Amino acid sequence: MTAPTAERVQRAKWGLRATFFFMGVAVAATSARFAEIKGQTHTSDAIFGYCIMVGNLGSIFGNFFGSRISRKIGTRRTAQLIMVGIAGSQIAYGFVNRVWEIPLVAFAAGSSYALMNIACNAQGSMIQESVGRSLMPSFHGSWSVGACTASFAAGAIAKYVAVDWHLLGNSLIALFGCLVVSRALLPYSADKHDIAKNSEVPHHLPIPLEIKNFIWMVAIGSFLATIAETSVGDWSSIYLKEDLHIPIGVNTLGYTCFVLAQIAGRFSVGRLIDKYGIPFVIRVGGLLGGCGYLTGLLIANAERGRHNYTALVVMCVAYAILGFGVAPMPPSYVSVAGSIPGIPTTRALTRLAVIASTGFFIGRFSISTLAGLFGLPTALLFPATALIGSGLLAHFLDIKRIKTPA
Repeated sequence: MTAPTAERVQRAKWGLRATFFFMGVAVAATSARFAEIKGQTHTSDAIFGYCIMVGNLGSIFGNFFGSRISRKIGTRRTAQLIMVGIAGSQIAYGFVNRVWEIPLVAFAAGSSYALMNIACNAQGSMIQESVGRSLMPSFHGSWSVGACTASFAAGAIAKYVAVDWHLLGNSLIALFGCLVVSRALLPYSADKHDIAKNSEVPHHLPIPLEIKNFIWMVAIGSFLATIAETSVGDWSSIYLKEDLHIPIGVNTLGYTCFVLAQIAGRFSVGRLIDKYGIPFVIRVGGLLGGCGYLTGLLIANAERGRHNYTALVVMCVAYAILGFGVAPMPPSYVSVAGSIPGIPTTRALTRLAVIASTGFFIGRFSISTLAGLFGLPTALLFPATALIGSGLLAHFLDIKRIKTPA
């Protein structure tokens, strides 16, 4: 198989950015209105957390099949088909009104999003390798732009449009947009070329121990960062509404500040990675974002009940610092796994995703349990410290081992 032409790669680059944009649009509206979804089911923080935690089981399920499906039909076709599942699951969130319905929807959402992630990140790795510079942060930055757009819209219409109709309209727009722009992604022949080029470890042979151990380190850092990032989507609107007593609509500001800062970080960090390397950028991002989030939570928890709007301002700043700090981390970990020579891109990313999803399941379980035992304000200290841990683990990401594995 021949490599795609430079012109075709450029077309795919913009197609992937637009695809990530509509992925962000699809899921962010749901996150922004989680407080109302939780209210419809009349659940406690702990029970709601356990219910959405089932989404991680869905992610693990989807990740097990991600490489096989992408290898069989190609990453472009996979993305187009799975986007239908993502849209359907987000629509279903708007119509849940019983506790038992949440884990079913969460499982479908988690499995479909995992499959979509593998396909799009594999496309990103192939495009990035062809271009020869760091592009993955900007691809994920397009996701943040979509998430910010949907979050702004959710905050503006929350008082006037019911959750079910909002998520229905938002998901259909995201689905239609994604199906149109994903036609520009790299074709199946590009997937075959990637497999042929990295055929030193075929799919039917075990991965060498050195590469396995390295992927484990990447996966641990990845799920620690993801725990912090996803805690904003899961809990920010709930924390601001139920603990700081911020009204509906305004309670989406925390998530909006997070994604705005994340956009700035993801579109600027590519040059820093090219100049200083992934380990340095991850270390700084983890320590900055984790410490900023931790400090904001401690101040807001001290102020809540007395000066709730002061606590809101503090949390908006904390979410912004977290967003900027965590911005390079998921795309950087994907870039690391996707650049290991001798192993097909989709296989490396699938193994990374399976391990990371399992760890993330444990993380979500921990937050839910802590919320039930000590309350949500205390439970959120855990994802803040997890991000700091992810930054510290950057020390073990030896770029030389990626380029020339033993």
